[in-house]
Amino acid sequence: MKFFLMLSFIPFAFTACFGMSGDPADERTDEGSTRKTQEETSTEEAQSPPEIKPIDVTSPAFISNFFNGSYEYRTVTVHSSYDYMMNTLGEPSGKGSIIDGTYYHYDHIGFNFPASAGDSGDLEDLKVDGIIIFPDDFYKSDAVENFGWPTRDETSDFRMIYDSDTDNGYYVMMNYTQEDRISEIIIQFKDLSETDFYEN
Repeated sequence: MKFFLMLSFIPFAFTACFGMSGDPADERTDEGSTRKTQEETSTEEAQSPPEIKPIDVTSPAFISNFFNGSYEYRTVTVHSSYDYMMNTLGEPSGKGSIIDGTYYHYDHIGFNFPASAGDSGDLEDLKVDGIIIFPDDFYKSDAVENFGWPTRDETSDFRMIYDSDTDNGYYVMMNYTQEDRISEIIIQFKDLSETDFYEN
């Protein structure tokens, strides 16, 4: 009888010592890789630039700040550096030129610099000197309704200038198409006469 009891006890003892579930090391590996994947995902999300949403150019806050020379977009403003723009908004979508220098743009906004980043030594010293808004479905009549009459409407060159104070050191200009659609709203901290703009 003792022999049979001992025989029946052996499987229980084996199970108690070695267990019947999977290797705990495998479980730890799965948990570790899951934790690592979650950490990598959260790091990638933290490094992703914020979504660039269309700018409401008819909002009172935009009109007041833009036309008073104090406009900022996600803390990037005139006199911000190229490095600061990159760190705040991420890699720009592209670049171009309208007035002087080079602008780097995102979906609905661009920041103008007196020179391109490639031609500048210290990107911390390369500062924004203009901001360009690319509005959607906005026309001259909308501009007059929301911003008032421009100081000058240069119809042969398809641009309107808003400059009620010639001593404030900046101007607001709007380029438009033959269909009167506003293609760019620009604030530039440089007088047009000091640029090559009228010679182009």
